[in-house]
Parts: sequence; C-alpha cells; structure tokens
Amino acid sequence: MKFAYMGAFGLFGIFARYFLGLFVSRYFTTPFPYASFFINIMGSFFVGVVYVLGTEKAILNPEMRIAIMVGLLGGFTTFSAYSLETARLIEDARFWLAGLNFCLSPIAGVLSALGGLHLTRLLMSRGAS
Repeated sequence: MKFAYMGAFGLFGIFARYFLGLFVSRYFTTPFPYASFFINIMGSFFVGVVYVLGTEKAILNPEMRIAIMVGLLGGFTTFSAYSLETARLIEDARFWLAGLNFCLSPIAGVLSALGGLHLTRLLMSRGAS
C-alpha cells in the first residue's frame, strides 16, 4: 500500500508543481526562476512540518509520512529545475542571477525547513498544554 500512496501523492505533487509554476511565472516575468525558488522553499517548509507530525509526534503513520515526504513533496519540489535554471543563467552570462539562485535557494530552503520544524513543534506544544 505504501507504493500506491507514494505514487498517488507523487502525481498530485507533480500537478501542484506544474500549476503553481504557471501561476507564479504569470506574475514574475523576470529571468530569475521565481517559480522554482518558491516551490522549493514551500517544499522545504512542509518537509519540516511533516517530519515533526510523522516522526516526532507520530500523528501520521509511517506509510503516510513516507507518501507525503517522498511522493507529494518529492514530486512537488524542483531541484533538477533549480540546477538547469542556474546552468542556463550561467550560459546566458547572467552571472549575478545565477549566483543569487545558487546561493539563495539552498540557504532559504534550509531556513524554511527549520521554520517548518520549529513552527510545528511550537504549535504542537501549545495544543498539548
């Protein structure tokens, strides 16, 4: 059943990434890859939330935690797009934007994951009091 959940959630993540990417690209029409950036940051935040709910608080069963983290968020986040977009910016001699994307995406992603972890822990501890 775990693989069926991963597949179904992965399919949802793929479509969510595609349509959110279209939406963001419609409003940010600069060479900087805002869509991939925002998607990766959101995915990083939610992986922190799901980790706390699934691993630390055991609110999600292991199959659902894996389905969400591997399927949904794996299908949703866009590391390969981040890599290609950064490479294309370098090829187009847009070194400032390439450097910005190269540095900002992983830093913001890790900070976002920490935010998801800490916010979920805080909310869960308030609910337990």
